[in-house]
Amino acid sequence: MIRPRALFLKLLPLLFLIAFLTTTCAQSSQTSESKIVALGAAVTSVKENIVYPENATVVDVTAPEYGAIPNDSQDDTAAIQKALSRYPAGSRVIYLPNGVYNISNSLYWPKGKRFRSDYKRTILQGQSTEGVIIQLQDNSPNFQNPQKPRPVVSTGFDPDENPKSEDFRASKIAQRFSNSVRNLTINIGNKNPGAEGLNFAANNQGAVRSVKIISPDGQGTTGLALTHGEIGPLLIEDVEIVGFDNGILTNNGINSVTLQNITVRDQKRAGIYNGGQVMSLEGFSSFNSVPAIINGKNPHKGNEPGSILTLVNAKLIGRGKANKTVAISSAGFVYARNVTSSGYRNIFTSNARKAEKNLKNAAVDEFTSRPILSNFPSPERSLQLPIKQFPKLEWDDRKNWASVEKFGANPKDKKDDTAAFQAAIDSGATTVFVPNKGRFTIDGSLKLRGKVQRFLSTGGIIEGDGEIVADNGNQPTLIVENFFVGYKSKLKWKSIANRTVVFRSMMHLDLESQGTGDLFIDDASMGQLRFLNPKQSIWARQINPEGGSATNVVNNGAKLWILGMKTEKAQTKIETANGGLTELLGALIYATSKEDPKVPLFRINNASASFAGVGEAYFDKDTYEIWVEETRGSNTKILKRNDIPSRMTANGRALVLYSGFDKRP
Repeated sequence: MIRPRALFLKLLPLLFLIAFLTTTCAQSSQTSESKIVALGAAVTSVKENIVYPENATVVDVTAPEYGAIPNDSQDDTAAIQKALSRYPAGSRVIYLPNGVYNISNSLYWPKGKRFRSDYKRTILQGQSTEGVIIQLQDNSPNFQNPQKPRPVVSTGFDPDENPKSEDFRASKIAQRFSNSVRNLTINIGNKNPGAEGLNFAANNQGAVRSVKIISPDGQGTTGLALTHGEIGPLLIEDVEIVGFDNGILTNNGINSVTLQNITVRDQKRAGIYNGGQVMSLEGFSSFNSVPAIINGKNPHKGNEPGSILTLVNAKLIGRGKANKTVAISSAGFVYARNVTSSGYRNIFTSNARKAEKNLKNAAVDEFTSRPILSNFPSPERSLQLPIKQFPKLEWDDRKNWASVEKFGANPKDKKDDTAAFQAAIDSGATTVFVPNKGRFTIDGSLKLRGKVQRFLSTGGIIEGDGEIVADNGNQPTLIVENFFVGYKSKLKWKSIANRTVVFRSMMHLDLESQGTGDLFIDDASMGQLRFLNPKQSIWARQINPEGGSATNVVNNGAKLWILGMKTEKAQTKIETANGGLTELLGALIYATSKEDPKVPLFRINNASASFAGVGEAYFDKDTYEIWVEETRGSNTKILKRNDIPSRMTANGRALVLYSGFDKRP
């Protein structure tokens, strides 16, 4: 027999959802706008039910030692914060089972020790986007001042830290590695005008994935704030934001942000306000009476040309007073492709120096705010390679998981664990995981084959002198995710598969691919990438190659599409050869070491490439003098840095579009 209170608690998430839908429907007249995706590849619908086995070493906030109880209308702030704070830089997954978690104050990442373990390597993971709701109480006292915005969730700082303290200043440095927020909803409640939904900081690798950020009454300063210090590179994927003054806000020129499949709705100032970043955005929908995007800190005076927007596949729907404004207002640099608008006065206006001023069309096939550059006669457009949606798989039932530790892998003895890992792979399990128990050693050749469709770490570190090879198997798709390879380890990743392979959320992914199957690389840092099979197609987004000893990315004949890249150190960053095709959509080139003046940033050797939305930053008076070296036949030409428009931000330059191909691929 179910008691009335128990029945109420079981129904509470449903009641909350009904109330939420009623509120949001009242805010707008659209019937299916929230389900509209932008004009890129359709988003694959995958059932969310992320549940880990008991031995997976994740931190469940509902465990007795933490004490969060969803759906009981009681305050869970202290319980969740206890779980978050326990493992500074511990590569821990802080896990929330489905339910409503009521909070009264900010949740923030573990402080740790300054410059060592502060605010990094922490993942907040929900069981499902719709099922996990972090709910701020209405009229919360700490969230009333819009002049001092306060995040409901903060990954980069403690909101109560003294802004003048050494710890707070240290938190702004780009050391927020491997932070992520996944599969949950943040609801800021009513009457909280000083609230930010999520203030997200990550560097080199980190993502916000499958997250909704909601303001039921439209108040609050920002849904997703990318504003704390040196932000990025990072990935924002499958995110919907409803309400707030700004849906997404940036305010810094370092270190770039990559976004895909984003929906913003019912903002008061802008759907996206890009205040300085190199922003790469594919798949964007906006439903607003205000500008969908403001690109530049002061678009009305035109004196801030550092913001760089690369926008592909967007649908901008203006409502109400939108007919008196423009869809995109810019004081910076813009590359746009396949953008449609309705309900706005104009689709685009700019006050940037020497830039195109206005576009009145309702649709943009392809647009550059500055002239297209080329070394040889080339089409005046980008390469426009096909865009494929990144694969997703439903989460395996726990009975189909296997831990490498069960088969003898020992993170304490520093001995080779290859045989134990291989036994786990060959056990018949479809998900094989590396628990957060320490450092495991791979000195041999580990083959990812058989029935395995997901190989992941829940925080365990791997290192060694061996290799991990994505091989053929019984499953059509293999996802490898959430791995951290120890610093200075010689461990290499390879792919020889004729099936689809995905590398996702990876630190130190030095990869060589000779496979023929589709290859996806997603939110990863590395020294080198080598694509050696002309029959392969590769889609990469938010990659961070930083190798200083050799060319970072080599495309030898393959088809390579990149959305968002950030890189440091000297050496050529992308070389395309042997008839290969490379399309780069957005990148920050951060020149942090001495560059050989004869070494080009990009090299095209009897191949095809286009580079859009590339911004430069440097502070040591030493950067790339040659941006593109292109060879056709035996003739080589170069594009010099001085031929590229200046970007005031960070002393750099901005390449809106380089076209380097002689025929349509």
